[in-house]
Amino acid sequence: MKGKKFTFNWPLAGNSHIIDFLSKSIENDNVSSSYIFSGPDDIGKFTIANYFTKSLICKQLSGKGGSLPCGQCSPCVQLEKGLHGDVHVITKQEDKKNISIEQVREFIRILNMASFMDSYKIGIIKNAASLSIEAANALLKTLEESKAKVAVILTVTDTSALPKTIVSRSQILKFNPVSADIIYDYLINEHGAGRSAAKNLSHLCLGRPALAVKFLRDKEFLNNYLEQAKSFLRLARNDINSRLSIVESLIGPRPSGQESASLAGGIIEIWEGIARDLLLLEFGQKNLIQHAVIMDDLEVIKKDFEISDLINLAKNLKQAKEYLKFNVNPKLVLENVVVGMG
Repeated sequence: MKGKKFTFNWPLAGNSHIIDFLSKSIENDNVSSSYIFSGPDDIGKFTIANYFTKSLICKQLSGKGGSLPCGQCSPCVQLEKGLHGDVHVITKQEDKKNISIEQVREFIRILNMASFMDSYKIGIIKNAASLSIEAANALLKTLEESKAKVAVILTVTDTSALPKTIVSRSQILKFNPVSADIIYDYLINEHGAGRSAAKNLSHLCLGRPALAVKFLRDKEFLNNYLEQAKSFLRLARNDINSRLSIVESLIGPRPSGQESASLAGGIIEIWEGIARDLLLLEFGQKNLIQHAVIMDDLEVIKKDFEISDLINLAKNLKQAKEYLKFNVNPKLVLENVVVGMG
C-alpha cells in the first residue's frame, strides 16, 4: 500500500492540515496506534474520525487507488449503518458523570478480537475527558501494548483534561476554530444556504463549522439557542426576583445530574458570547460580533451596561464554569451569576 495515491473527499471546512496529515499517513502505511483529536466541540473532530475510520476499513484501500472512502463497498455501507464489527464507539452514557471502566473493558475486549473482515480494528472514544480514573488506567495499558492494524481515536476539547501518560502515547491533532469567511462559503457551496443565513450562522457558530450546519438544518435547535441568548437580554432589564424566575424557566426547578450541568454549561457559554458582543459594540467592532442575528436587541441592551459591568460579568461567568466542574448545583451557579449582575 505504501506510496499509493488516493482521493480524500472528506467533509471538513478549514483545518486542511488535519486531512493532509491523516491522508498521507494512510498512503504511506504509517497509521498510528493512538490519536487524540483536540479542539472545540462541533468543529468536526468526530466527523473526521468517522471518515478516517471509513477510509481504513474501505475495500478500496487494498486496490490501486481511487476515492477513500468509496462509500459503496460493503464495509462502508455497514459502517454507515453502525453495523461494522471492526469499529467500536463509546461515549458517556446519559446522565452519567464518567465513561465507566466497564465500558472501556468492553471496548478493549472488542479491539483485541480478530478482525471480522481482515481490516483495521478501530475504537473511538468521544469526549474522552469523561473517562473515569479507572477507565483511563485500563485504556493506558492497551495503548502501551499496541497491536498492528489497531487504532484508537480519542476526541477532547483540551488535552490537559487527559492523563499525561495517555497524551504521551498518542499522536495529537489540533483542530482550530475556522474563519467566518470559510464557513460562509462552506454553508453556501456544500449545504445550499442562502447568503443572509450563511452570513449570520458563520458568525454565530464562533468558528465551529459543524455547529453552523446544525443551526442551518435544525430550526428548533437554532430557535432554542436564540431563546437562551435573548434570556440574557431580559435579565438586564428585570429585578432580582424576575431574574431568578428566568433562570428557573431555563433550567427547571430541581435540576440535578450531568444533563442539567451540561445545560447550564451551554447557557453560560451563550451568555459569555453575549457579554463579549456587548464589549465589542462598546468599542465599535460590529464586524466581529457573534450574535449579529440579534443585533437590534444588542444595540438596545448595551445602554444598560457600563464597560466595568461587562468585565465583571465576564469574570463571573468564567468562575461559574469552574463551579460546574466542581459539581456545584447548576441552578445555584446560574443564580449566582444573575444576582451578581447588580
